[in-house]
Amino acid sequence: MPKRVDHGSRRATISDAVMRLLARDGLESISLRHVAAEAGVSTGQVQHYFPSKEAMMEFATSTIAERIATRISAAGPEPDLHQLLTALLPTDAESAADARILIGYLAFASVRPQIAETLATNGLGFRDHVAAMLTHHPDPTAAAESLLALLDGLALHVTIGQLSQEKARALLAAAIDDAQGSRAARH
Repeated sequence: MPKRVDHGSRRATISDAVMRLLARDGLESISLRHVAAEAGVSTGQVQHYFPSKEAMMEFATSTIAERIATRISAAGPEPDLHQLLTALLPTDAESAADARILIGYLAFASVRPQIAETLATNGLGFRDHVAAMLTHHPDPTAAAESLLALLDGLALHVTIGQLSQEKARALLAAAIDDAQGSRAARH
């Protein structure tokens, strides 16, 4: 009887290997050969599921989205804006690895329009969610875009050691407070 293969599980194993390599060694470490070695499978098995680096990285979009969703859900069932955005800052080994993964992935996607489009679409949904939480701001969409751009920059600066986690949290908290009330009250 032929052996039954769980293709979803194999793809997940390979995608997890991509995540580990991105977090540990960066984007330049992603190749069919390196991913196969990291996943403990043959290069042929990787090629069976992903004929190219681009195919692997495109599939990784869902894995990255799941990791981000997990971080957000850890903030609680109905997190306030502080909890929601702070959950996405790199504050421990796991979240720092997630930040390195996302940075590498964004660099990859920045020169691949199809992947960038998928990321942009997902990002717009999150932006709209954040904007809906800024009920007192005169332009909640612009405020959400500013907060998310700041969050991305802070995550990058923490990841490279330019800012401490504490300083990043304080800067983000001040920007959230400003967007939620004091800024709207001044205008």
